[in-house]
Amino acid sequence: MNFLDLFTLHNLALLSDWLNDESELYVDIFLPHSGGSSTPYFVRSLQDLKELVAQQDYPEISITIFHRRQYSLRDVVDEELIAKALDHIHDNEGYAIVSLEHYYPLPCVFYGGGDTHAELRQELEALAGKLVGVGKNPLDYDTTGFHIHPDIFMVSVTKNQNYYEPFAQHPEKYEWIEKMWRK
Repeated sequence: MNFLDLFTLHNLALLSDWLNDESELYVDIFLPHSGGSSTPYFVRSLQDLKELVAQQDYPEISITIFHRRQYSLRDVVDEELIAKALDHIHDNEGYAIVSLEHYYPLPCVFYGGGDTHAELRQELEALAGKLVGVGKNPLDYDTTGFHIHPDIFMVSVTKNQNYYEPFAQHPEKYEWIEKMWRK
């Protein structure tokens, strides 16, 4: 399936404006029923987004794109950033640390994550000198309202069934369907 066809010109205009606002989009690609987790990317242009979507060939997909800059606490790790992170993130609150040196075509690289100040300090100290973003993974929030959130764009193609035993056992019985359906 060509998933590019899922995006209307209205969608692309919206995403273009979001890129103009923030200079990047956080794009999460999830392949339902694949047995894996999602893969996030930091995307810096519509051309990069187009390439990312065009290379998807799994029969199902869920694409979530976030408008606002994710992992908003950003800098090279030093004592100042560690202090800001400890002030910005409450103890016992989930956080993630991501590389800001990996943009599309590379997927987002997670350096760490946890939920205590002790873990946060330890992980950041081990990353001294690296350019990172720190914050909550946007998919760790309650996602039930994502479909109506004005700063989140979602598009997906999913199925509740991908396998039919009679077809698997006797595909020749159903050859006529493929011929009829593909014409």
